[in-house]
Amino acid sequence: MGKEELEGICFNCNQFFPACMGKAGEFGVCLSDKTLDPFIDELLEDRKTNSCQKLLNRIKFSGERVACDDFEEIEEAEIDDNSPMGLALSRFSETGKLDLESLEADMQEDRLRNVDLKSIPVDVYASALRSSDPEARDRGITNLVGLISFGNKEAFNELFKYFNELPPPTTLTEVHFKLKLLGYLNRSDARALLIPGLIDELYQTVSNNTTRQWISEIFRFLAHCPYEEVYELLGNMLSEKRFSYRLKARIKKILGQ
Repeated sequence: MGKEELEGICFNCNQFFPACMGKAGEFGVCLSDKTLDPFIDELLEDRKTNSCQKLLNRIKFSGERVACDDFEEIEEAEIDDNSPMGLALSRFSETGKLDLESLEADMQEDRLRNVDLKSIPVDVYASALRSSDPEARDRGITNLVGLISFGNKEAFNELFKYFNELPPPTTLTEVHFKLKLLGYLNRSDARALLIPGLIDELYQTVSNNTTRQWISEIFRFLAHCPYEEVYELLGNMLSEKRFSYRLKARIKKILGQ
């Protein structure tokens, strides 16, 4: 739909604001009116007019009024005929009916399709990771993992940081939880970042029947890492008396000794 030259009336001014939100009409108010100063944030951000509706009713005027010298032509954006808004307006021109509920749903879907998931902020999901509510924590993890799959580096960084903050597991529940997180973070382009923390896990985790699966998974992970990234760190472990003969045998196997 092409851009048309706008008539110099209040309805086409940036300062013109509907007198009754949610209802189409010719009446509005001027945002430069000083009597509205205490309510500007409410009008522009929350879009609620309950507390000042009486005032709006008192000072409203027709948008067809000739604009004053402070007229600011409203900024128009071209509407794609195939967009939800464009299709809705086409239907409106044909039928004279506008389904606001369907339009809002279509526009919401369109907004989601155009969101850049690679750069969308992840603060709310990162905060959920440290929630005392396991369900909220798991939702945070799920959302971050979803964003990671779309290439959101900040989502990966937050989950990686959370993973490193977790203490070594001592129960089966903790073992399974760390296994799940490692599975989410285990990507070829991220392995080098995970190696130091997992080596530290081998030093800190008490080896027993409960933690055997976790330790085995760490060795499995390290075995698939580039040799030059792990040989020195694993080689240092061979001189440590704290590690059993069995664990040292697994290290030697990875190092090809």
